[in-house]
Formats: sequence, C-alpha cells, structure tokens
Amino acid sequence: MGTRRPKVSAKDNTSKPAGKKKPRKREILRPNGKIPKMEGLELYKAKEEAEELVGARLAKVHQIGDLFFLRFFDPPGALVLDPSGKAFHRTELRPPAPPRPPSFCQLLRTLEGQPLLALEQAGFDRVLRLRFPEADLVLDLRPRSGNLFFFPKAGEPRALREGQFKPADFGPGDPLLGIGPELRKGLTAKLGRAPNEEELRSFAQELLSSPPKGFLWRKNGEPMATFFPRPDLGEPFKEFPTFWEALDWVREERIFRALAKVRIEELERELARKKRALEALAAAEKEAQAWLSLKEKADLILARLSDIPKGAAKAVIEGFDGKPVEIELDPSLPPALYAQTLYKRAQKLRRTAEEVPKRRSALLAEMEKISEEIRLFQERPDLAPYFAEEEEKEKREEPRPQPRSFHIGDFTVLVGRSAKENEEILRRASPNDIWLHARGVPGAHVLIKNGGRAVPEEVLLRAAELAAWFSKARGARKVEVSYTEARYLRKPKGSPAGMVTLLREKVLVVSGEEGP
Repeated sequence: MGTRRPKVSAKDNTSKPAGKKKPRKREILRPNGKIPKMEGLELYKAKEEAEELVGARLAKVHQIGDLFFLRFFDPPGALVLDPSGKAFHRTELRPPAPPRPPSFCQLLRTLEGQPLLALEQAGFDRVLRLRFPEADLVLDLRPRSGNLFFFPKAGEPRALREGQFKPADFGPGDPLLGIGPELRKGLTAKLGRAPNEEELRSFAQELLSSPPKGFLWRKNGEPMATFFPRPDLGEPFKEFPTFWEALDWVREERIFRALAKVRIEELERELARKKRALEALAAAEKEAQAWLSLKEKADLILARLSDIPKGAAKAVIEGFDGKPVEIELDPSLPPALYAQTLYKRAQKLRRTAEEVPKRRSALLAEMEKISEEIRLFQERPDLAPYFAEEEEKEKREEPRPQPRSFHIGDFTVLVGRSAKENEEILRRASPNDIWLHARGVPGAHVLIKNGGRAVPEEVLLRAAELAAWFSKARGARKVEVSYTEARYLRKPKGSPAGMVTLLREKVLVVSGEEGP
C-alpha cells in the first residue's frame, strides 16, 4: 500500500498505454461529429454537480458502446463517462448492459468496492481525473476521438483506445481557457458583437458563480445541452433544474439511437433472408412447372407398356399424337413402376406450384412488415427500449397469450412475459388502469386493474418493483419506472407487438432487487 501513485501531470507523466490494441471497427454509440462537445467550463459545472459522490463506493461498472456507467453506493448515485461524445456528468440512466462486459470494462471493475477519493479537473481544460485508492481514471476529452485512461498504482497504464496521454496540469487554471467556441457564441449573441478579453473573463466568472441549470436545444437535428441560456440558439425546447438532467436527455437519445440501430441491423438481416427465400421460391416455381410434362410422360409409358423393352434406358414409342417420340427411362425399374415414380414427382411438383403463390404472398407481407418496422425505428428510435423480441418458433395454433397475474391487496396486477403477452395486456387495459414499464430498458408491461378506483401508494410501488424485476434492469439498486393511465398510451402504426408511446408520464424510482 505504500507504493507511490503514478501522477498525471505536466511535470512527471510520460506513461504510455500498454500493448498494441487495435482500434475497434464498430462503435455503435459514436456520435456523428456535428454536435459541439463539452467545453472546459461545462465540464467544470458538470464536475461541480457530481462532487457529492466523492466518498461513495463504486458498486458496478457497465460499458455500453463507448459509454461507461459508474454506479456508487453510500451515498447512492451514478456517473457517466463518454469519451466519444466528449461528456461527463451525473446520471440516472440505466440502459441495458451487454451480457459480457468488454475487456476495458472488466479492467475498471477491479475498482469495485473502492471509494471515490476525488474528482479533479486539469485547470479548466477538458481533462478529468477520478481518484480511487488503487488507481486513477482519467477522462481525456481533448483529442478528436476522446479517450479514457486507467493508471494503476502498480502495473502498466491502459487506455480505451490507442493513443498516449498528453500531460495535463491538475493545478489551478485560468477560467478563460475553459471558454470554447460555443460559449463564445453565447456571449457574442448576448453582446451583439465579438467580446474582448475582459468581457470574456467577466463572463467566465459569472458562469462559475451561477448554479447550473439545464437547457435543451436542437442543433443539426440532435439534442444539445447547456447550463445557461443561449439566445443565439433561440428558445430551448426543454428546461431542467440541473445541468446533468439535460445531459442525461442527450445521452439517453444516443442510447435510443444505438438500440434502434442494432434492431434495424437485425431486421435488415432478416429482410435479406426473406429476399433469398423469395428467390429460392421463384426457382422452385420454375421447376414445379414441369409437373404436367412428367404426368404426361407417365401416362404415355403406361399406355405403351407393351412397346417398351425391360431394362432399357431409352425407348422410341408412338406418342398420343401418333408421332414417334423418344423417352428416357430408369433401367433399374420396370417401366410401370417408373411411371408411378413419375406420378409421385408430378404430384409433389403440382402441390409446390399451387403453394408457391400463397407462400410468395406471405413472404411479401412479412417483408413489408419488416420494412415498416425498419422505417419506424429510423423515425422513432425512442421506441427501441420498449421492443421485446418474440420467439422465432411459431406454432400453428397458439393459445391466446396469458400474462402472469399477481394480487396486491385487492388489486389484480398483470405482467407480460413476451411481446404477445404485452400486447394482450394492452387489449385488456381499461382507460383508468395504471400501466407501468421500466424506463428506457426492455422489459414487461405491467398493468394494475383498478376498476376506476384510486390505487394506494403501496400497491403502485409494489407494481413498479415488479416492472423493474421483469426488465433488463433486474438486480439494480435503483430503477426508474414510468407509469401512466392506459388512456394515455398510443400504439404507432405498423409497430411491433407490445410497443407503445406515452402521451403523459410519471416516474417512480424503486429497487430492481425485489422479485415476486
């Protein structure tokens, strides 16, 4: 324990990440590059909001794409580190994590159980250090791609992606250096002209002394969060009491798009399989057209049995039109038996020819449905977390889906275990029934059948716990659960089974550790 911690400073850090790790070819959460990244003062204000987690112990680390979620307890809370999106902030998001954590995530998990000793920014530069007893995490938002470094007390440093950490001075800095092009635009719009250095310093001090709030705009079609009003961007479409809540909105939308992208890729692969099946069907239909000629050949063989020598591979016989015709035979079979095999083949091909139009129609309908779903996710990526993939095996006669039923007090609570059961819950819902779903993650629809009665708080909370348990957030200490009256649910046209949008929404936070 007496080993000296490797410092990350301009004076003494020359460490390079160990190994030659190849850059990843695909990062599903990489932003499109058009959105302004977090500037030095913005990082400072985000750090300011996260300071209350200093002293908390790290409970779990999740990696989704290039996003890292660090969850703490005592006190509870979470941080998100986004090297690609150039951001850091407190968070309440709980996106579904992959079943197998990437190798860098596993490395960070070695810090689980350790307290967060400090959050330190390199002056007002875009570099943040999270100090733990056994290692430092350094989030470097300066380079084009952004990076995350792991500096252990003992052992070689590691990095999320290739690149050497450029030294940064973690001492006091000049606030003026924390003002980037976007903050300058905000002040320029406020003054009506380009600011001078004195005005920039005054602006920086004003921002540092003001409590951060959250404002959301759209820029290049993407959400953009700031912690102070930006008259140059017009009116914000949403405001929050804190900066991190606005940043959460931006991260959440990125996660939605990532989930939608994964689902679209799955659907496009399925669509390609259907297209290949359609091509195979066309080939089968062409082959099936020979059924009539096979039948006619069998009829001719039986009609001219006496003219066909046994064991012959070919024979010239009189056709039905009176003209000689050469036919091929199977020398290993008697002509009568060979004719029967031709009849069987002809019958099979005839059935195929009759079934092809039905199968083609079904395939085209399935392809249109898949195409509609692709278009839906392209237009509404926010629906992706509410998609529950159905089982691939289909039964000819499936019984009507029966959601699981629970009794909480004198209320019946229904829980869907599949997309079809979720759809069945929507069918059974009365306008005043209470619908619940773990927010932002795939999971079960939960419905409190209230018969128009008021739902006691303890019933609502227990139903929310069931929604958390039957979701991808199961086992988490805190899970956000959306709830609303069923009258405020809408099913988008062409959407998959069990998918809905909410016209109104309230949110509860419950434990994801309370099973049925």
